[in-house]
Amino acid sequence: MIKDKIKVLILLMFAMFFNASARDYRNDDAQSDFKPTKFVSFWNIQSKHDVIKNVSLSQNGDLYTLEISFNDRVAFFPRIHLQPIGLRIFLSFKKPVILPKIGKKDQGIVRGYFFEKFGESSLMFIMSTKQPVNFIEKKYTKDMIKIVFRKKPTIVIDAGHGGKDPGTQSPYEKYFEKDISLTMAIELRNALLKTNHCNVVLTRDSDTFVPLDDRLNLANSSCGDLLISLHADFNNDKGLRGMSIYTLPRLEVMNPKGIFVKNLKKSEKFAQQLMKYIPYSCQIPKEARRASDLKILKNNMPSILIEMGCISNEKDSKLLISKLFREKVICAILYALEEFFDKEKDDLKRTVIR
Repeated sequence: MIKDKIKVLILLMFAMFFNASARDYRNDDAQSDFKPTKFVSFWNIQSKHDVIKNVSLSQNGDLYTLEISFNDRVAFFPRIHLQPIGLRIFLSFKKPVILPKIGKKDQGIVRGYFFEKFGESSLMFIMSTKQPVNFIEKKYTKDMIKIVFRKKPTIVIDAGHGGKDPGTQSPYEKYFEKDISLTMAIELRNALLKTNHCNVVLTRDSDTFVPLDDRLNLANSSCGDLLISLHADFNNDKGLRGMSIYTLPRLEVMNPKGIFVKNLKKSEKFAQQLMKYIPYSCQIPKEARRASDLKILKNNMPSILIEMGCISNEKDSKLLISKLFREKVICAILYALEEFFDKEKDDLKRTVIR
């Protein structure tokens, strides 16, 4: 009997305990401020956005236009870092972003471009080029980016003669044409490189003999934009002096494709621009702009040949070995090059950008 009473008592105690627990649980649940939405935000579950609408790279001649448009506005204005052989653009958005599967390889001078993730809500656009470029226009808002650029012009400088081919000789100072043409070529190259506006290729940089065919092959393989061949003239009339500039005759360049005709027009244009800047001390003779069937000018780019003076004339012979005179001639070439490529650039901008 006693054992039965003890069992009943234990069962009653368990029943009371479970009833109290159930009541407390219902009360706590009713008074709880726990909300499922807070549970979701605790895990920071957010959808990622495809923020890049489009990337386009168009080309017109030597001019390239890169355009990037956005589906969502950037949080801050894009940070654009221009580099000699490409660019980097940092983009920051207000929401987490998806890494765009947008890229391109090998278009003209552009080696390629792509996006990289830079944190949860930022992207880095990277573009590399095969050779140095000049950036012409940079325009951006919080909705788009537009950048216009072109490859740096390549200037081919041809120092006439060399090695076993000395060219003419000064009857006064006894130096050879090959020496003064090389000196001038190296000084011109150094001056051009200091501007950081162009690339420079020399057909020879030492007293070596380079056949004309090899010079032409080197010039054409360099994809040059302009060739300048440097020489010194000689005339039996020792009173004749002054500089002269040669291009090909028009009859030599007529062909069905019209490529050489186009290059000749550019050659004549540059020759005319250079004439404006030649120093007065050189006293350019009449008809200094001349045409001749010169092999070095028969290449794939606009080309001129400069006779820097008459080595047979005593005054010119002394001027040619004057560093001050050569610096004046180099300045004239730099001014003419700047005008030549700026006008070419403006012509392209009118056809592409406007």
